[in-house]
Amino acid sequence: MLHQFTFKNYRSFRDEVTLDLTASAIKELPADVVTDVQHERVLKLAAMYGANASGKSNVIKAFRAMATAVLSSFSDDAALRKIEPYWFSEVTEPTEFSVLFSTQSDIFQYGFSCVQGAVIEEYLYQRDKERIGEQYRLIFDRSATGISGEIATQAEVQTLGQLIEPETLLLSALARLNLPTIKAVDAWFRHVRVIDYGDPRGEVTKGSRLNADRPQNPLVALLEDSREKKRFEAFVRAVDVGIAGLGLVSLESDLAHEGQPQQRVVAYHRNPKTGKLRQTPIAAESSGTRKMLMLYVDLKQVLDQGQILLIDELDAKLHPLLLRYILIMFHDPALNPRGAQLIFTTQELFTLDKDNFRRDEVWFVNKDEDGVSDLYALDSIRIDDGKKVRNDASYGKDYILGKFKATPNLKRLGEMNE
Repeated sequence: MLHQFTFKNYRSFRDEVTLDLTASAIKELPADVVTDVQHERVLKLAAMYGANASGKSNVIKAFRAMATAVLSSFSDDAALRKIEPYWFSEVTEPTEFSVLFSTQSDIFQYGFSCVQGAVIEEYLYQRDKERIGEQYRLIFDRSATGISGEIATQAEVQTLGQLIEPETLLLSALARLNLPTIKAVDAWFRHVRVIDYGDPRGEVTKGSRLNADRPQNPLVALLEDSREKKRFEAFVRAVDVGIAGLGLVSLESDLAHEGQPQQRVVAYHRNPKTGKLRQTPIAAESSGTRKMLMLYVDLKQVLDQGQILLIDELDAKLHPLLLRYILIMFHDPALNPRGAQLIFTTQELFTLDKDNFRRDEVWFVNKDEDGVSDLYALDSIRIDDGKKVRNDASYGKDYILGKFKATPNLKRLGEMNE
């Protein structure tokens, strides 16, 4: 599970901010709290609200940039150069990333800082199970003076440390060695999924996968399994997109792929007057329906495997009740037995209430007059009387009224011409 993600000097964020998923002491929605390894209490959900261009997407992009660098900098020396520092900085300063997370048996903290594509510092700590409290062992620390830490004495680590370029993260290089601790950390980054539903190019890519014939279409495998097909169709009917069932249609044999018959996914709609089913291609469904079908594939994998899913603009083309339905899937221990986490940005306010979120699960992104973004949780806000927001408050209404900031600063059209 993800416990904390901290970053600094990235795109619209100049100062250090932390997305914290460790549960606070508040009592609401106890099912949303998972007791993780070493008795840490971690949240399943984090929803980020804010005005357009406030920087919400940059939180998701920051994590993607960090993970991409970890997983690809060994083979792509341009990976770190693609990281964008704070847009309006007048001096060259390091961009910093740090993540606190757990695997099935351990808790790690990993981070690095870089400037213009070169690593300045990099470190990996592991929670010490043998000591009381939050005590950590230094697995490695990489700085201008060299590599130190528990694995630094190993010959292959020293050799690799001398060979890698400043544009390569040590963790990315060490993942090629047979080191169990490093492999566990590398596997965690691969375990996290990041999706941008606000990117039209991504929507086109997902749409082409959905309309593709085997083996590109991810729905084919689901529908070939009778048990999974039944679950999939139950979900489709539950979200009420007008589809009575789904099926596979075999194509001509000359279109076979490597000896396997090609199959295409189709939907069935029931005529309300005659009760007969009409077959339609998936391409004929609305973009919102196609999104729900692809979203099911992503959600199923995440919930089945207890993964971490970060989604930018989850609410795009989704009815508010469908978004609430998705939240319920993560709330419910029966549907989410492995503690899968959903972190997302949204503009949708229908679900912004105490029935859907704990106060420590709601986050706001606000951009000030200098163009600097800030990230803060609802349970950290102090209102006019200096007290925290109550759990019986109208979160959505109070947000629209500007009590939590992070709303657009709208002007009349006449004022724009003055």
